[in-house]
Amino acid sequence: MAGVSIGQNSDSPRIKDVTMSERIRSLGDTSIISLLGWSLICGCTFMNLANFTVGKDEVGLDGQVLVKLGLVGLAGVYGLFGLTTRQRVQKLIGSFPILWMVVITFFYFLAVPNSITPLKSFVSASSILCVLLLTVTALDHLGVMKVLTAIVTGMALFIVGSWLVYFFVPSIGILVEPLPEGQFAYRMSGLAHANTLGQYSGLTLVLIVVIVSTYQFRSRWLIFLGLLALGALVNCLSRTSVLATVVALAVGYRHVIFKPAYFKYFFIAGFVGLLVVLLASTQSDIEQQLMNKLAFLSKSGDTEELTTATGRSEIWAYSMRLISEQPLTGYGATTSVFFLEQYSQYTHNLILNVAFSSGIFGGLACVLMILGRLRSLFFNRHPLADSVIVFIVVNGIFENVIFSILAGMPTMIWIVALCWPLMADDPAVTHGSRGIKTESDGPTGQFLRLESSQ
Repeated sequence: MAGVSIGQNSDSPRIKDVTMSERIRSLGDTSIISLLGWSLICGCTFMNLANFTVGKDEVGLDGQVLVKLGLVGLAGVYGLFGLTTRQRVQKLIGSFPILWMVVITFFYFLAVPNSITPLKSFVSASSILCVLLLTVTALDHLGVMKVLTAIVTGMALFIVGSWLVYFFVPSIGILVEPLPEGQFAYRMSGLAHANTLGQYSGLTLVLIVVIVSTYQFRSRWLIFLGLLALGALVNCLSRTSVLATVVALAVGYRHVIFKPAYFKYFFIAGFVGLLVVLLASTQSDIEQQLMNKLAFLSKSGDTEELTTATGRSEIWAYSMRLISEQPLTGYGATTSVFFLEQYSQYTHNLILNVAFSSGIFGGLACVLMILGRLRSLFFNRHPLADSVIVFIVVNGIFENVIFSILAGMPTMIWIVALCWPLMADDPAVTHGSRGIKTESDGPTGQFLRLESSQ
């Protein structure tokens, strides 16, 4: 029955027969559940890739790892709750390009039985699934802007904490990196490895630029955080993250930078650059001069460091050889530390890391996910999504980024960037700002708009 009548009067109030699913759905709309989602996004952003120990490359079952596992477990429960009770979460998970994340995660689990450390590989694969469910559910519960607020808050805590340990606990906050010929590079590492800090700082700068310029949310605290992030980005000596930040913002705001009105300036700059190259080519010692000029970009002063991507070309070649020896299942997540021990323990490439951990089919799914999203750059424009995607792709040439041992902030912001075309509550989509098409302009044939769950 739809309801139960009280008395014979047709005007008498009725007691609604509420089903269990309706009770659960109404619980999901409460502020407590929303607060939990916000806190988990913020907590995982701050904590999942942090390392408070002196030995940044050493991972053991200590207190900080237990906290991370607890956050991931809660994220999984929260995400599973959303998946089973929210229709839009189910649609998002089953829609491209998010479905590629599900496919890659499946291959990660498939590789677990062949791993030399099956428990660690299972935990790593589970973290990807839990963070995926958490992020998609939070986007449905909270909306895009609140999720971004939670991520930026976690990143702010991470960067401020990194500066504090850099000044007051240098044994943790400074990475002493050995270089050839007995030299050393002193890099700011803060609460993580210096390369991870570079990723956090670069992405923080990207998000702040987008929030200020596209979403029109201005605050002195945001500007202050941006300056801290810029300082950390420079001080961590991560050339990859610096390059990724510049390219990401250039692509994200290409409609501003590359306006037709500016073409004449690009033409003049190109013409002047060509003259400089022609004049330089007349110098007999041009090659040596060029090497001397480029030397300042290297940490050791040796330009060979640049031409080999700081030794990564050798790592990539060895990683591809290992993948060819076990192509179908890969070696399982977290196992590269054993197979690449003499090569800094990692593949130092996003796609190679996925293929090494889950086999060539997982690597192929990763390639298709990236290519599909890059293709959309030519048909739709969204500064947040485009900047994040380009940052992670450029950084992913040299680092693992979104499929690290424990999924964290880069994975979450990647999922947000993949989801934006599906989220009708993104202000940059619904208001058609920056020239983005909306439903009122007619269907684009590219993306599916999903309305809020009822």
